[in-house]
Formats: sequence, C-alpha cells, structure tokens
Amino acid sequence: MVPTRDGARLSANLFFPRTDERVPVAVEYTPYRKDDLRGAARDFTHFYLAEHGIASVQLDVRGTGESDGFAIDEYQHPQEQHDGYDALEWLAQQPWCNGRTGMWGTSYAGFTAFQVAQLQPPSLGAIAPIYATDDRYTDDMHFRGGALNGWSVIGSYALGMVTRNALPPYPELAGEDWRALWDLRLRENVPWLIRWIEEQTDNPYWRSTLGRMYDRVTAPTLVIGGWADFYVNASLRWFAHLRGPKKLIMGPWAHIPPDAATPGPRIDFMHEIVRWFRQWLADERTGISDEPPVTVYVQHYRRPDASTDLAPGVWRFEDSLPPSRVLPREWFFGAREDLGTSPPVADFTAERAYVPFVGFADQGFAGGGVGWGEQGANEAFSITYTSKPLASALEILGFPHVRLFASTTAEVAFFAARLCDVAPDGASTLVTKGLLNGTRREGMDRATPLLPDQIYELHIELDATSWVFPKGHRIRVAISGADFPEVWPSPAPATLRVYAGSSRPSSLTLPVAPVASGGRPTPEFLPPPPRRSRFGHSSQQPERTITYGISRRTMTARRTLAETVRHPDGVTHVTSEHQTEMTVSALDPADTRARGWDRKTLRRPGLEVESTAVADLSSTASDFQLELTLEVTLNGSPHWHDRWTRSIPRRLL
Repeated sequence: MVPTRDGARLSANLFFPRTDERVPVAVEYTPYRKDDLRGAARDFTHFYLAEHGIASVQLDVRGTGESDGFAIDEYQHPQEQHDGYDALEWLAQQPWCNGRTGMWGTSYAGFTAFQVAQLQPPSLGAIAPIYATDDRYTDDMHFRGGALNGWSVIGSYALGMVTRNALPPYPELAGEDWRALWDLRLRENVPWLIRWIEEQTDNPYWRSTLGRMYDRVTAPTLVIGGWADFYVNASLRWFAHLRGPKKLIMGPWAHIPPDAATPGPRIDFMHEIVRWFRQWLADERTGISDEPPVTVYVQHYRRPDASTDLAPGVWRFEDSLPPSRVLPREWFFGAREDLGTSPPVADFTAERAYVPFVGFADQGFAGGGVGWGEQGANEAFSITYTSKPLASALEILGFPHVRLFASTTAEVAFFAARLCDVAPDGASTLVTKGLLNGTRREGMDRATPLLPDQIYELHIELDATSWVFPKGHRIRVAISGADFPEVWPSPAPATLRVYAGSSRPSSLTLPVAPVASGGRPTPEFLPPPPRRSRFGHSSQQPERTITYGISRRTMTARRTLAETVRHPDGVTHVTSEHQTEMTVSALDPADTRARGWDRKTLRRPGLEVESTAVADLSSTASDFQLELTLEVTLNGSPHWHDRWTRSIPRRLL
C-alpha cells in the first residue's frame, strides 16, 4: 500500500527484477482493477519490464481496485494527479530503487502518465504513453467534432466503469475493512457518463486535465500511436509540441497493444519501452536516442474486402511527423462532382438529403480494427467528388483538410467528410474521415445555430493518416451529414448543399509527401514474444451487426463483447459481458435510441458478486432522456440497487 499526502493508501503490485542492485521503477496507473480484469490483460508487460532490470508497478487509482476511497469521475482532478505524484516520490525513496521513476501505459494509463508528468515530480525521468489523448473534449470517447459520440457514450468503457466500480475489493488485499470500503463505493457510485452528456461544449470541466498543456511535460517521452486508433491525432500533436527528448513510433494499429493489434504488423513494443527507460532511468546507451526521432509505418493501398490481419506498407525513419518536406496540395470540388487541381471558373451546387445512418459501412474504422470499410453504401447517400486516375503514385502523410462552402435547411447539421481511395474496378476504400457539428463552427466552446440556407465556410480537419494512392487510382471525398453509429445523429431532416467554383472554392487539401532521399536504414523491430501471465484469460471476438428495417427506414447497429479471467489462486473467476445497440430512423432522426447492457461477475468460494448496469439513452429534438440502473447481487441475493434518470437539454447537438 502506497501512502499519499492526505493519508489515503493506493494499492500497488510490484514486479521486481532478481537482482541486489538498486533499479528504476516504472508505473502503470489505471482504474481498471489490477488484480483481475486489467491484470489479466496487461501483467505480461510487468513481467517483461522486471525481466529487463526495471521494477514495475501496477497501481490502482483511488477509489478503484484495492485502493482507498471512491472514484467520482475519470481523471479526478486534482486528486488523481497528486496521488500519482505522491506514489512516484514514495517509490523513488524505497531502498531498492535508484531514485528514478517512469510512467507508461495504454489509453487511460497513457493519459495519467501525461497528466502526472505535467506536475513534474522530481524523480520522474521518462514516460512512455501508448494511444493517449491530449484533449478530453475533441479527442476522447465523449465528443467528436462538437457532436456527441454515439454508442460509445454508453459503451463498454462508459457503462463498464459503472459495473467495475461496483465490484468489491479483495478482502486479502484491501484488509479487514473491505466490506465497509465496498459499501462506501456503492453509495458514491454516480455513473461518470451522466456528466459527460451534460457538458456539451468545450469548457473548464474538460480543460481541468490535459488541455493540450504540452509545455508542462519536460520528461523524456516515447509516444506510441496507431493510424487506426481513436487518438491518432493526439499522438502527432504531442510529438510536435513536446520540447524535451522525444521519440514517436507510429504504426497501423487500432486501440490494441502493438504486439496483438489488428491490423498488423505486430511488434515487440515492450522492447522499445525498455530501451527508452533504460536510456533515461539507468543511463544505459541503448541506441534509441541515436535513431531518427520518428519511426512511422507508411500504409499502402488495400482493398476494402482484404483481410484485416496485416496492413500493407513499410517502416521508415523520419525527423518529424508530418515531415518537413510535406507540401499541401489542394484539390478543388467541381462540376459533375469531379475533383481537380484548379477551381472551376463557373459555380456549381450539389445537394443531397440528410440520411442519418451514413457511416454504417465503416465497420468500426476508428479504433476497432474490424475492417477497411467498403464505401459504396455510404457514398450512395453522400455528395462525392472524384479525381481523374492518378498519373503516378501519391503518398500523403499528415492531416488532410476539407474547406467546405455549404448550407443546410436545418439549424443543427453535421458535415462529415470521408477520404477514399477508388480502385480502377470501382472499389472504394476508406482512408480517413472527419466531422464538424456546424453549430460549433465558431469554436468548440460555443454553440451557434445555423441559419437555414445561409452559406458558410467550414473547415473540417480529417484524422491524420499515412497512405499511398497507387498509379491509376482515383481520390474521392464524400460529404454527408452523419457518421452513424460513431456519432449521435443531428435531430432534424435536412438538405445539405455544397458549393464549388471560383467564388466558393470548396476543396480538399492533402499533405503530399515527396519521395524521401535515400541513405537511411530501414527500421527493424523484434517479433512479439509469447505473453507471460499469472492469469488465465479468454475473450470473445467482438461481434458487430447492422440491420435495416425497410418499413420504418430504421438502421440498427449492435455489438457484443465478452471476456473471462481465471485468477492465479485457481478458484477466482471474473467475467465481463457487454452489449450495445443503437437505432436511428431516417424518417425522424431526432428519435434515436441506444441501449447498453454490461455485467461483471466475480466468483470464488464463499463470495459471488454480480454487478449489472443497463442504460437507455433516447432523444427528441430538444432533449436527451437517460435511464440507468445498477443491480448488485451478493451470493445470489439482492445487495444493492440504484437508478438514475435524467432529462438533459440538447445544446444544438
């Protein structure tokens, strides 16, 4: 148990090298229960660090797992950051430690590494965040382009934290007061997702942590990101803005550790983290600082129906990302929905009716690693602009951008842009995408209605990407009003109009990367070793389905997840099950509904706890209606029940 400044204790698991020497220590700091659910998924990394001479700690956030207290929100500011600071300084003072600490981790643990680093603990010598954001509002699980996230707002993270926080601590680890601690958490377990839906513009709530405060991070930083990850943009921004020693490894991965991610190639990412930590925490020349600061996977074309196991491409060293040689190249929307390198002299207008289920063909493109997304079905309901066949291959590397002159017949409308690679046979592969809620055009911190039929100049930054368009392929940009089910649909039927021509030059700007000069070696990575774990762990392949209701013109998206953890004691089992369903109607997009169901079950001799949360989120043109229930049973009998109902006004969403 690690003490903090106010007397609370944080529960830590220590993986220690077999050595009599003093060693550095690296900390993974999360709310995901290190002694079952998170432990089973990540303890192989802690064995790896210890086997390479670095003491490794799994640390439960206050109010989770076996730590004291209760958790009132994600990234409990400033408590969680101060706790992390205190834990690092306490660990640095232990007789087995050389006085230097590091932080690392994936997703939430990557966020906490950046957040604690902003406080600059004296012992903190390096961090290695993986798939970590720099902005909770623009680049997290809550909002996208100023629009409310769709099914993820009651998805496996949001609703899963309700059930996870309702599980008991382990008596043998938390101590004899474990039951009182559990009851305290049940009483204080207000679902975090309620606040997320209420805070609909970028404001001090979202800015209390992270907030792009790059200058506060001075520790040497290794950033690992993925082109198919939710947080792809943040990885590039962190690297661009950090001023201390830094390294970026950018692969093709989704939100899964790079040794197991789909798409591959998969690498021994822990080897790179060990190199970084031994360089900065043990004064060992590992060679990582002698390499160019960026190692990037350049993605080549793949068909939309290709296997998702491997993304075609090559590894390459760069000095920055995007590289300094990248030049913006503008492609203009034109007549007959073509895409050319100069604006047409005449003005043209294209329009489509808003269809709220456009996006269903993306197959979980961002972070899901499910498929590349054949775009024919989306493009049938979009305004598309397509180039002539390319005379030579074209590589892009960085942030594509759409400048859009557009109008709509509704006061709330979204503008989604998809960049696609069209093969000679017509197959259209999604490369990247972006979305802007038009009512946030003046800034994410304000909501200003659109005036029907007024033409606005809008700027949509697409997610950063790497891609090589082959010779003979065509570039396509598709404009629509939706990204279902990733984004909650805008409420009103509408017509979208896009304007093109010399007076209103709507365009796509691509970050074109000329061929790099030779002379540099090709990066090489070790293949991933087998994972070593104390736990038994099995998971169900995520299932996603799309159903179209012909009579009512409804689209329903569903997904299911499940995993089972077998504890090292041989008698404890923990299961996690999740289902999400979301339905939108093309006849009345205001009438959108989502239902999430999440259950965690802990079983061991003499103790069986089942924690079940059900959330129903629906909308009208003016409000969101949320009903959420939590049921906890103890040894088959009811133990706890809570219910939350909220009517939350829509602020131009």
